[in-house]
Amino acid sequence: MLFGTAGVAQAFAPVGAHPLTVGALRLSIGALALCLFVLARGGSLPSIVRPLGTRAGVLAAAGAAAYQPFFFAGVQRAGVPLGTLVAVGSAPIFTGLLSWAWRRERPSTSWAFATAVCVVGLALLTGAGAEGGSLDGIALTAGAGLSIACYTLAAKSLLNAGADAIGVCASAFLLGSLVVVPFALAQGVGWALTAGGALIAAYLGVATMGVANILYTRGLSGLAAPTAATLGLADPVTATALGVLVLGQQVPPLGWLGFLGVVLGLLLQGVWAARAGGSGRLPLG
Repeated sequence: MLFGTAGVAQAFAPVGAHPLTVGALRLSIGALALCLFVLARGGSLPSIVRPLGTRAGVLAAAGAAAYQPFFFAGVQRAGVPLGTLVAVGSAPIFTGLLSWAWRRERPSTSWAFATAVCVVGLALLTGAGAEGGSLDGIALTAGAGLSIACYTLAAKSLLNAGADAIGVCASAFLLGSLVVVPFALAQGVGWALTAGGALIAAYLGVATMGVANILYTRGLSGLAAPTAATLGLADPVTATALGVLVLGQQVPPLGWLGFLGVVLGLLLQGVWAARAGGSGRLPLG
């Protein structure tokens, strides 16, 4: 749900805040917040950077970094509704398929059904359609969904190997920041130096990346990667509700039907995962 507040917060950013710059600052401030959290609870700098020396750590960082340019460039070409549907809706599907191919974890029928309900609901909610969406935009936003899947699976692999959950997230975001920040600086960050801009940047980084990923990573420790990815679809549900309540956006009746469909899919996934003991539950420590 915290992920879903990012779009509303970005709407209050000062004029001139380029989406790539917003995404880069969100990622880098989130990385800093996570590192401070690890150090505050007794961790060390080596424990944060250690995952970067593994293939899974590099893959997690690549996924975290690649999501920002893929998503923002794809939405610009495909449009917000279709781009959001492809990026967010494809993430759990890619996660399930890659988990099957990479980790030999065959997706369950219940997961497939709940995910299908969520994706169909998301399609109705966004009002997505092929019109106005270029093929390259669709491909880019699909790349954003694949980026989420790669991060989720790589992080899960590190967790299974005994790595510190929050340290994995912090290291991935640190390396990802090094990749995207230079491109963001070229767009200018003057808006973030104003009082309002600094407040928005801080909220996006600390709340929607720092706190949100602490909760998500803790949850990922006790769930199968595909299940966690599907539950992440609470993001667009939250964004829609806040868009209506805070920004005064309008949702047509068919969109509200889709909203309820996503909620139903999330409830089904949560109940079935709980009955299955988390589908790969590990002790949270």
